[in-house]
Amino acid sequence: MNRSVFIPDNYKQVYLIDMTAKELHERQTWTLNQKIDHSLGVIDSFIARNNGNVYLAYSGGKDSTILMKLCEIIKRDILCVFVNTGCEYPSIVHFVHKMQDEGHNIKIIRPKITPREVWKQYGFPLVSKEVAEYIHCIRTNPNSIKSQNAFGLRNPDSQFVLSDKWKYLINEPYETSNMCCKKLKKDPSHKFAKEYGLFPIVGTMASESKLREKTYIRRGGCNVFGENAQSLPLSIWLEDDIWQFIRENNVEIADIYSKGVRRTGCAACGFGCQFKNDTRLAILRDLYPKYYDMVMKFENNGVTFREAMRKMLKVNGLFLPDENLELKLQFDE
Repeated sequence: MNRSVFIPDNYKQVYLIDMTAKELHERQTWTLNQKIDHSLGVIDSFIARNNGNVYLAYSGGKDSTILMKLCEIIKRDILCVFVNTGCEYPSIVHFVHKMQDEGHNIKIIRPKITPREVWKQYGFPLVSKEVAEYIHCIRTNPNSIKSQNAFGLRNPDSQFVLSDKWKYLINEPYETSNMCCKKLKKDPSHKFAKEYGLFPIVGTMASESKLREKTYIRRGGCNVFGENAQSLPLSIWLEDDIWQFIRENNVEIADIYSKGVRRTGCAACGFGCQFKNDTRLAILRDLYPKYYDMVMKFENNGVTFREAMRKMLKVNGLFLPDENLELKLQFDE
């Protein structure tokens, strides 16, 4: 795929402008070709401003695979760093090795702690990153501003107030936290970047969550420079753009996507499993039953992940994929 880098007329250097939600949403309506050109401009600017001292945070998923294709247009041998956390689908790990064998400059690093150890020390990833963070904060420092905001006491207009249905987590015998990503992915990535003096290019999109949209707007766009420089060239892309790019450019992606998985990430993460249309646990059990059984036995304070997940799902009238009808009837009594 050979493209010249064209910057649309209404594109400004993202590190110099004040971004608004309206401007973000306007950019999200651009054509795919406009978005590609925008992303290439973002990547080119970021690499140049950092004298080539950059790396791509490569997850092996479809988004970062597209980003790798775009980055290689600007810098053919760009370093891609994959953190093998122990939480990935085996299909993703296999695909990363395949890309490595095909000549892509991929380095694989690992955290010093295992997922089992993270959950044992810090707590289970339940409901969402925001809910888990607030629950952890309330349990450890109930008088903090963040804890008060969770109850709407400091800022009643806050966009996030802890829902009543998740307040039971405050008094559970096990811990709930959002430390998984930090300990398993962010910490080893930051250590690597600091050791080699590199700055990351990341494949996240603003459309993935309200938090990421707010972060994009607050930062003023795709590139941030300085001591904590970071580039997010796909920020204005939408999910449909990703699939259109894959179709039009015949991009090879991990075969896990052909088995019902829409988003990869950590295979057994509890964030988002409380929604009726979330099928990740069912897919994990069908494809990798030993992996599923192993994770369900992870413990925190003597409570298994299975027990914690069972209670969380019950709040929305849902059940684990291997819970039988007899158990469902017991819950309904």
